[in-house]
Amino acid sequence: MNWDDLRIFIAVANANNITDAGQALKVSASTVSRKILMLEEALSTLLFLKNTQGYFLTEAGQALLPMALEAEERFRLMERQMSQPGARMAGVVRIDCPELMGSHLIMPALAEFRARHPQISFDFVNSARSVKLTQSHSDVLLRLHRPEAGNFTLRRVGALTQALFCSQGYAATQGCPDDPGQLRQHSLIGWNESLAHMPLARWLDQLSGGQPLWMRTGNLEAQLKAVQADLGIAALPAYIAEPLGLCRVLPQMAPHRADIWLLRNLATQGQERVDRVVEFLGELLARHGLHGE
Repeated sequence: MNWDDLRIFIAVANANNITDAGQALKVSASTVSRKILMLEEALSTLLFLKNTQGYFLTEAGQALLPMALEAEERFRLMERQMSQPGARMAGVVRIDCPELMGSHLIMPALAEFRARHPQISFDFVNSARSVKLTQSHSDVLLRLHRPEAGNFTLRRVGALTQALFCSQGYAATQGCPDDPGQLRQHSLIGWNESLAHMPLARWLDQLSGGQPLWMRTGNLEAQLKAVQADLGIAALPAYIAEPLGLCRVLPQMAPHRADIWLLRNLATQGQERVDRVVEFLGELLARHGLHGE
């Protein structure tokens, strides 16, 4: 078994068919099929059930997948670190952070950082779902809940306030509720069912008494755009909603608060470029009033 076999195994597990996996890896479907067969023979076990609908993981395949993803994480991290072995500052820093924090807070501030450190480049991962730390090959991560233990240092760097907001236009035409019970008369915008377990989604559900949502989305960016288009009320970070001139709904109600945790991959200790990025993120959070107490 080698890394190339595992790489093909992961691609097939993600795509559920050998054609798409081959296209993603830029190899032929026959090569993918042959590699999977070789891997199964090397492990003396069946990894996929093959039928007309595609390739689906067996119990053994499901057990192998997290180990393969962890190997992929380590390989990519090693690859990135060794790409500039003689440079202390030059290279890529991979940041995994909440979607809106990346696009509305960090990215707008990067021009100033680039002027000071032009040799540092970035690879951003912005998603609603937080990948398991054992599957992350990021250098720095920002999380809105305390993560499980992993190969990372961990410290609380701030706190985030989230509350209900609507647009000026929506408030002018639909009015604003005076108490949570009146939310039933309004259009609520929130997360789709696959993300209903998230803390902010649960907070909105509790505050509204379980009112059905008028619009569901898979990310906060879409919710922000919907609110700006006068479509309804959503739970949004105050540091974004307030500068945009959105109206706070039910200001007398306690907002949702979330700690901001900064994680740094232990493998990056001593890398000056990561030191500078960690310092930059701490200063940026403090500048926007999101620093820790």
